[in-house]
Amino acid sequence: MRRAVLEVLALALVLPAAAGASSSVQIRRVDLDKFPLVRVTTVVPAGSRPTLAEDGRRAGFVRVRELGSAQAMVLAVDNSASMRGRPLRQAKRAAAAFLANQRRTGEAGLVVFGHEALALTQTRETKADVARTLATLAPDTQKGTALYDAIALSVARLQEMSTGSRVLVVLTDGHDLDSRSSLAQAIAAAQRANVVVFAIAAGARTDVTPLAKLAAATGGRLFAAAHATGLSAAYRSLGRELDRTWQLSYLSQARPGDKVSLTVRSAGRASTTSLRVPNGVGGSGLMPRAVARSPITAAAVVLLAALLLAGAGAVGRGRRRSSEITRLLEPHLTLRDLKDESPRRFARFESLLAWTERSLSELPGSKRLACALERSGLKLRIGLVPYLAGLAAFVFGIVATIVGAPPLLALLAMLVGLVSPFAVLRIVAQRRTKAFDRQLPDVLATIASTLRAGHGLRTALRAIADDSSAPSSEEFSRVLGEERLGRPLDEAIAAMCERIGSPDLEYVATAVNVQSQTGGSLAGLFDTLSETVRERQRHARKVKALTSLGRMSATVLVALPIALGALMTLLSPEYMAPLYTTSSGHVLIGVCLTSMAIGALFLKRIVSVKY
Repeated sequence: MRRAVLEVLALALVLPAAAGASSSVQIRRVDLDKFPLVRVTTVVPAGSRPTLAEDGRRAGFVRVRELGSAQAMVLAVDNSASMRGRPLRQAKRAAAAFLANQRRTGEAGLVVFGHEALALTQTRETKADVARTLATLAPDTQKGTALYDAIALSVARLQEMSTGSRVLVVLTDGHDLDSRSSLAQAIAAAQRANVVVFAIAAGARTDVTPLAKLAAATGGRLFAAAHATGLSAAYRSLGRELDRTWQLSYLSQARPGDKVSLTVRSAGRASTTSLRVPNGVGGSGLMPRAVARSPITAAAVVLLAALLLAGAGAVGRGRRRSSEITRLLEPHLTLRDLKDESPRRFARFESLLAWTERSLSELPGSKRLACALERSGLKLRIGLVPYLAGLAAFVFGIVATIVGAPPLLALLAMLVGLVSPFAVLRIVAQRRTKAFDRQLPDVLATIASTLRAGHGLRTALRAIADDSSAPSSEEFSRVLGEERLGRPLDEAIAAMCERIGSPDLEYVATAVNVQSQTGGSLAGLFDTLSETVRERQRHARKVKALTSLGRMSATVLVALPIALGALMTLLSPEYMAPLYTTSSGHVLIGVCLTSMAIGALFLKRIVSVKY
């Protein structure tokens, strides 16, 4: 009589839930741990496929996975001393039949637990290997049940087996006795790994409370078998439950603190749940967190805006006062006096700029910075460069904070802003050098024509400074100016070669220096130099055209992995999440970047031809 009552109670735990799941839509669990990536575990009528809507609008880029075709499944079987005899034999037979029926399941594993938890299978083993291992399972000779340790070990094994959908099936006839882990730790581990736990309580004395908590917290379900003979029926019910259980994952459009309504529809039925996204939820790093919504960040942004407005008001007021004074004094001053008034406003910054330039001169690399600044042709003092770099870093960091970038990305943006002025100087200098090289053959031809007409070298250089275009006119004007101040002409030309950094110009300067020592026709020399430089540049363009395919191939090979990774992250963030959130993924990223850098160096050496 007592046995019949227990079986009725066990059926009362299983049958109502099964009937409800087969005829309606249920939302078992909503996971926000990696928000904005949202995972929804739902049960729908058999043979149907669910759809998901957020706040009445169909969610985009939803990834739908059926647990009946899970990529990894682990069976955790209790082989403690209390399972000795018929209960263990029935449990092995029922688990083997269940495993054989899961034809769509990917990898499988086996974990047993008595007084300690043991993993009896390795990853990449077939279901037949797992079934053979299960058939040889013997009861534990020591007393104890390490249930929570078995759950933690099974979760770790599932993480090694697959990055997709993971299912853990636990069978036990007692309660935890010898685990080093707690129930809360086991639940937290399963939730972090996105493992859905289904529990089977075998026997009337099983403590179903922790099993029910574990199943409910992970989106699974508890099945009960009052006697060992009911284990086969419990496993069959579990198999049908897996075929109706789905995991839906998508990127939410909500922000932390918003209230979200999720609706799952299937076979003409729907289930809706409302929840509020908590502030400070964890993120996978795929999308920026809403940092700007925190009170501290908002206060910092408001304070910065107030300071910027105050500075703008002070500058505008100063400009207005200066304009009024200029208007009153204009009838009594010449245009030259008005122009000389502007630099006096910045006289207060002269001492600061002088101190900055003295400090920079003591640092390594200051000569390269001064050379890059001169080569760029920008009318800028070297003392302003550090302040421009600091201002760019400040602006980049503020923009990154306002848009809600994580702290690491904001720091990276500040570093980019810090080096941006130096990169701009380098780019402008390279463009100016190339422009000078393009003008050099015509400049040499002009000098040769002037010399052939009977004029001197200084007159020829003056003609270039007056009639040519920048940058050649600017550089030759500076050469003549230095010569008027007493610097020898050959030294002024050598300084121009160092300032421009053009190999062709250095070749010209060397030829002129040799000619000045050996003698000869200077006009003929410049004619020869003009033709030689023209041929050198024509040859360089030909080499560049012939190696363009190799350089393009190198660029594509380096950019292709990065672009493909960004595209896959945009299309399937969940699939790429382990690459960004796990230590193994970080190691893979480091290895990929290192190998790409080595390959880029080899490709650069291959396509670089000296001429």
